Formats: sequence, C-alpha cells, structure tokens
Amino acid sequence: MPINYGNDTGKGFYKEEDLRIFLKAVESSIIKAPVKNEGRVLISDLWVISSLPKDLIIEVIETYKEELTVPEDIKEIFDDRANKILWKKEE
Repeated sequence: MPINYGNDTGKGFYKEEDLRIFLKAVESSIIKAPVKNEGRVLISDLWVISSLPKDLIIEVIETYKEELTVPEDIKEIFDDRANKILWKKEE
C-alpha cells in the first residue's frame, strides 16, 4: 500500500508499507471485539475498535490467514458488508 510523503509538487515520495505492520493491530482488535452468534466476530466491530479502514482489515486477514492469532472462543471472522466468511477456525 503506497503512502505519499510530502506534497504532490514533485518533492514528495512514495513508500511501500508491508501489511505485516498492521497484523498486530488487527489481532489486538480481534481480542477486544465482542463475540456474537456462537463465535462470530464482525469486520464492522474490528473497524470501530481499530480505526483502520475496512478494506485494509480485510486484506490483512486474507493475506495472513495462516499466521493470525485468534482467541479460542472465536470460530469465524465475518465480513458483514459482503456477507462472507473471511477466516474460519479449523476443526
């Protein structure tokens, strides 16, 4: 995700940020999120808690599904806007 540092006057530059720096913020918001409907956490709740853009939260979860640290009582992370499961606990 390129971030523009400086003005668009030709003096600014872009820096590519690794999504991994947002992984801890997403994991922290998952821990703080209310668990609904028998183990479901909603993306909208993660957005309110973390203040990260929803698209960024979704991208981090989809990219780091295997590495995501999730509490035991959470069975799935659900995108309530698109009505799809982003992460589901392996049983």
